[in-house]
Amino acid sequence: YTLAPLVVGQSHSLRVGQRVFAIGNPFGLDQTLTAGIVSGLGREVQGIAGRIRGVVQTDAAINPGNSGGPLLNSQGQVVGVATMIASPSGAFA
Repeated sequence: YTLAPLVVGQSHSLRVGQRVFAIGNPFGLDQTLTAGIVSGLGREVQGIAGRIRGVVQTDAAINPGNSGGPLLNSQGQVVGVATMIASPSGAFA
């Protein structure tokens, strides 16, 4: 296989309802792909180092180990980075 770098897309072109994909290593399970839709745009959340603005909210399963992995649009372009799960109960996806 020949590896090629991912193309960086434009997160500002995302629309609510658009399909997205998250690649990560949740719970130590490498090479995992989850799919979902963009649920919200321009969100603001509290991170450990302060407020994070301009967040893309998705319903793709983001679990411990997905952080730092790319969020891709349906063209395979990077439109975000999985950062955190926000859950009132603390439960994972």
